[in-house]
Amino acid sequence: MNITSVHHIHFQFPARCKEELRFFYGTVLGAQELSAPEKRQLLRFEMGEQLLCFTPEAGTSSRGAAQHVAFNIQGIESLKQRLQDFGLDFIESHPARQEKHVYVKDPAGNQLEFLEGHFASQH
Repeated sequence: MNITSVHHIHFQFPARCKEELRFFYGTVLGAQELSAPEKRQLLRFEMGEQLLCFTPEAGTSSRGAAQHVAFNIQGIESLKQRLQDFGLDFIESHPARQEKHVYVKDPAGNQLEFLEGHFASQH
């Protein structure tokens, strides 16, 4: 397995702060806002070669499954074998598709996503 880059960073935000986030990242930091499906109310910003995504919180502020770091990798099959070798549980989504996703939590409960067959500006 070879981690090649961070694919994107995804955080939750209080829905009332959407315009403040838009101003801070778009105006203050100069990030380019990307379109997102309106029904999901996502905010997405391109920062250099990185993608920063935000999802509104559903209620109380807590770390949810949406908050995670995603890594572009090469060799996802070796990653899955390595996780199995260490007895770690993981979730593989869409195993039949060319693009592969593997999700695993670190010891602190942070969600990590590993992607193979994706480009940095997709998600």
